[in-house]
Amino acid sequence: MSALNLWQNNRRLLRLDFSGVNHRFPFMLIHSQAKSEALLAEAVIKRGVQIERGVRLEQVETTQDTAIASLQNGDGRSETATVSCLLGADGSHSTVREKLGIGFSGSAYEEPWQLYDVALDLPLPRDEAHAFLLDDGAMFMVRMEDDVWRVLGNSPDLLNRLPQGTRTGKIEWESDFGISHRLAKHFQKGRVCLAGDAAHIHSGLGARRMNLGIEDAYVFAALVAERRLEDYERLRRPVVKSVMQTVERITEVPRGRSLLAKVVWTAAPVLAPFASFVTGSASEWILGLDHKVSVA
Repeated sequence: MSALNLWQNNRRLLRLDFSGVNHRFPFMLIHSQAKSEALLAEAVIKRGVQIERGVRLEQVETTQDTAIASLQNGDGRSETATVSCLLGADGSHSTVREKLGIGFSGSAYEEPWQLYDVALDLPLPRDEAHAFLLDDGAMFMVRMEDDVWRVLGNSPDLLNRLPQGTRTGKIEWESDFGISHRLAKHFQKGRVCLAGDAAHIHSGLGARRMNLGIEDAYVFAALVAERRLEDYERLRRPVVKSVMQTVERITEVPRGRSLLAKVVWTAAPVLAPFASFVTGSASEWILGLDHKVSVA
């Protein structure tokens, strides 16, 4: 994905071209989470790590020097694992977070959002993303692979809101989803740390959700190697909180419910010619280059 276009009433208001970003990869790589998981699985298997599926965590405790996990295997066997540290990356309904008694406060949007992975033939650049400000919400489109595009938004009947001249093919997948913004009160308790959705959830705007989780895992691994696990929360929670606050503010614009959103939608055609003054920083934010992943 080499650029992002913003459209309103069949008029392109803004084009963010990522080619000018000072980075060796001045683009966003688009592929599904399933592909990411397959690549990660392949990488750890090559390094001699065995992946166990169907294992459920029943309980977790932490002492000054260890973490103790009680596990239930798919065949009914119980197992207790005592380890030097543990990373809880078990999703938004995290058992690790719950058993440690860590709060997970935040907010949620009432309205449902729609998502489609659908084959499209459309008169727009294939390697660029497209965001549309609609009268009753917003729609976002990005090509996943070949002619399959991901279409998502909070306006009803999205597939009838596609750009003029678009031909629709097979729907590969469709779903409704909700958007919440929640942050764990702590990212760490003793020798147990939280990562990914177990520690933070937010809208997918800017493609930060999985990528922030990967950052969590990177920092965790680096600190374990340096025997500095006590620094995990200090290094991760402020960074994640800052990113989440920005994501939440920006998500209010395409959502179209707040006063800010209504002002932006109304003023967008007037402000569009002046957008070049902020395109550099906006491109860096979209590409996740707004902060450094530090272990210092």
